Amino acid sequence: MSFTSNASDLCRRDEPLPWLGGLRASEFLRDYWQKKPLLVRGAFPALADLISFQELLQLAEEDSLESRVISGPDAKGNWKLKNGPFPPVTWRKHGKQNWTVLVQAVDHVLPTLSDLLDHFAFVPEWRIDDVMVSGAVVGGSVGPHSDQYDVFLLQGPGSRHWQLGQQVAVDEALLPDQPLRLLANFQQSFEATVETGDLLYVPPGLAHHGVATSDCLTYSVGFRAPAVPRLLDALADRLLSLDENEPLLADPDRGVCQHSASLTALDTNAMRTAMLAWIDQPEQMALAMAPSLSEAKYADYEAQGESCSLADLQSALAEGIELIRDPASRWVWLPEVQQLWRNGECVDIPADIIEHVPALLTSRRLRQAQLAALPELVLQWLADDISAGFWLAVEAA
Repeated sequence: MSFTSNASDLCRRDEPLPWLGGLRASEFLRDYWQKKPLLVRGAFPALADLISFQELLQLAEEDSLESRVISGPDAKGNWKLKNGPFPPVTWRKHGKQNWTVLVQAVDHVLPTLSDLLDHFAFVPEWRIDDVMVSGAVVGGSVGPHSDQYDVFLLQGPGSRHWQLGQQVAVDEALLPDQPLRLLANFQQSFEATVETGDLLYVPPGLAHHGVATSDCLTYSVGFRAPAVPRLLDALADRLLSLDENEPLLADPDRGVCQHSASLTALDTNAMRTAMLAWIDQPEQMALAMAPSLSEAKYADYEAQGESCSLADLQSALAEGIELIRDPASRWVWLPEVQQLWRNGECVDIPADIIEHVPALLTSRRLRQAQLAALPELVLQWLADDISAGFWLAVEAA
């Protein structure tokens, strides 16, 4: 089982991407991203052999992963939702039709999925949420719904019938008294049955409804977008931390007050102008956003590693291993200030290796040829990072 070895390079060079039907990344972003759906047949044939349905059920039994089981609709049109972890007996009780199991962040425990995510390197990593895997028996579905964020639905083993609908309005009617946010009215505009390896891109807010036509697995590469008020909050926190002398509102051109208790439009416009002038500090934007954008998906996550010396790493490299960045950690590189942020913290990087860091982050995997060319100082830094749990040794792709 393998994915395209130079996927991230192809994205950066803006070459035709087979998994996007031959579209260049720039063409996809221009014509499809957050605009309209895209169906590509045979985009990822390797997904046929990545994990089995039974292995996904075992992941849903682990308390370290977030999982759900959705069943329905029943004869009365009702749905059921249960949250994991689940005991093994669960699967026998659910029968052979009309249920789905969903496991979040499978990429955190299956490092090979890092290679899959590199196929979407035309969008920065801080926009990617995780890879959710859903397993469904015949008739299994999560109902007609929409997502706030972009999603690539990649079909693993089996098949699923997809219907796409309308662009969902903020006040769209939902089915009442259900544990899921399901659309009351679904206006179908497209349908297709996807098979192993097919890709379906669904932009934010587009209604979609998938039903398993055979026992199947679907890999959902989900994206995220920070809420604008939270961006403003992060910037304000950053600016407040820089100067204890907070700027005060000035009004040297104030006229005579007509009512002593009034707060007029002139006053609030002056406040608005002062606030916009204060936050208009572009050089602080990246430094303000990096802490929150680099926070791990799960707040209590802590990387765990095993002691690795430079000699240990060199010996492993001689045996042909490669390195993958810890998939549960989030990494944000600030090129303008040469800083690496990881899990909400700025990483202390020795000055004599900082020039090598951007090349280490162009892909989630460091391959043999790249590792062989690294100077010893960089290998020592990597060995220390392996000990801290931020790089994982894996077999060569």
